[in-house]
Amino acid sequence: MSKGSIAIIGGGVVGLCSAFYLNKEGFEVTVFERNSFADGASYGNAGMIVPSHFIPLSQPGMIAKGIRWMFDSSSPLYIEPRIDMEFFKWMYAFYKSCTDKHVINSIPGILNLSLLSQDLLQEIKDENNFKFHYEKKGLLMLCKTEKAMLHEEHTVKLAIENGLVAKMINKSEIKQLEPDVEIDSIGGAYFKCDHHSTPGEFMSVLKEFLLRKGVRI
Repeated sequence: MSKGSIAIIGGGVVGLCSAFYLNKEGFEVTVFERNSFADGASYGNAGMIVPSHFIPLSQPGMIAKGIRWMFDSSSPLYIEPRIDMEFFKWMYAFYKSCTDKHVINSIPGILNLSLLSQDLLQEIKDENNFKFHYEKKGLLMLCKTEKAMLHEEHTVKLAIENGLVAKMINKSEIKQLEPDVEIDSIGGAYFKCDHHSTPGEFMSVLKEFLLRKGVRI
């Protein structure tokens, strides 16, 4: 007997995973998605499930970068400059959170979310015998300058302090890890804790499974 009906707006990875668990709990689920389930961020992203990315976006130095990025629509964080009071309020709140204290306080929440995501993805794969790419080879953060190396050293130190497996590596160690690739780098950081998947494969498998289970899309 159904526990009730639930509508989910948006059929990206969050929407479909929510549908998966709600269906598992006995709810009738309908997913509404305006696109074709073949594009968008949930299909085109890098598929990284990376506990090493535990530093929040609001951090010291980000305001200066953000101002430069405002004038480049292809930047990693593009916010269209405009005269708007709500925008200025948001910018002020973001500025106030760009502190070392905020970074340290944010790490446990971000880190635990990534670790939980890794566990749940593995659980979904194993319990249902899903066939999609998922590997645990870690992540290389490569550096071309000494300044970048110092930045990664700081991140690696924080990672180790928070229980992650990470280390700094030199050019010859990079070659050992990737012998068939010519990499222009003086060194970098190796986060063995990080995992990768192929989003399109996961999304397609999950969608087909949900349809078989009676989820309406």
